Amino acid sequence: MLLRIGLLLAVAFVSLMLNLCIGDISVEPAAALTAIFKPEDMPDTSAFQLEIIRQIRLPRVLIAMVVGTALSVAGYLLQSLSRNHLADPYLTGVSSGAGVVVAIAVASNCSYELVPLIAFSGGLVAAVIVGGLARSSRGLSVTRLLLGGVGLSTICSGIITLVVTLGGDPVRAQSIYFWLAGGISGRTWTEFWPASGYSTAGLLAAFVLSKQIRLLSVGSEQAKGLGVNVDYVQWGILFIAVLLTGTAVSVSGIVGFVGLVAPHIARNIFGRDERVHIFASAVTGMILVMLSDLLARTLVEGQELPLSTLLSLVGGPFFLFLISRQKSESL
Repeated sequence: MLLRIGLLLAVAFVSLMLNLCIGDISVEPAAALTAIFKPEDMPDTSAFQLEIIRQIRLPRVLIAMVVGTALSVAGYLLQSLSRNHLADPYLTGVSSGAGVVVAIAVASNCSYELVPLIAFSGGLVAAVIVGGLARSSRGLSVTRLLLGGVGLSTICSGIITLVVTLGGDPVRAQSIYFWLAGGISGRTWTEFWPASGYSTAGLLAAFVLSKQIRLLSVGSEQAKGLGVNVDYVQWGILFIAVLLTGTAVSVSGIVGFVGLVAPHIARNIFGRDERVHIFASAVTGMILVMLSDLLARTLVEGQELPLSTLLSLVGGPFFLFLISRQKSESL
């Protein structure tokens, strides 16, 4: 177990260094580390590299880590809540719910410090709607959860289109379109600090509920028999998942499938300990987003691809693969 965790952390560190060193201007790994930990030791001839690392690449890669952590842990929590591996913030409509209120906030020139909370409120409303549609006598129906999420996402997309069309400001409209495409280009320390605070709070809360998540995995009735307040825990899990999703959406736009792929990988590599799963999901999500963002800005010379496009090329086939393994589920 420790060896696998060590290898996972090593891959995360390599991904971090690749993001810091690779770009239009290459930076040696030693110079990148010096720029971060001992900037006073950088020679005057490397002042430009120092600026690139500390003001452009470092905040960007840290935001990628925040987004990966938030979406992957949110996906893990939603999968645990529904007891199905197909649940995901993107597929359940939580991302779209957060996205529509962020689009309205951007169009209204809202202060950025309020954007994560605004995204959370939109995601929470979406989660309550979809969760209500998915409830049945046997608990949450994953089929109804996904169908409700798709339907709500369609409605939210229409609202966003109206916001952009009726906004009357082409500059803000363009910024909303770029944001909807998903990506962290141009993000700075200003966006990182509030997002890191919200994601850290959500991650710690997920660890606190890890024991209850384990008990819920055996079924609601059994969990009640073991003394778990099922309704309280379910709403707590949903609250944390929405907070994390809203945090990610506020800085990266609507990025799909991280919350689907990362928990599944972590669940298959590591054992049954929920705390280990949460940690491994977070680190795996970091790696996915960091490597995808690296490809997004380096794959095509002189052009940056939307982050969500690359992740969809990975997550879409993965989602179809999971569906093929659950053919026995009926509507």
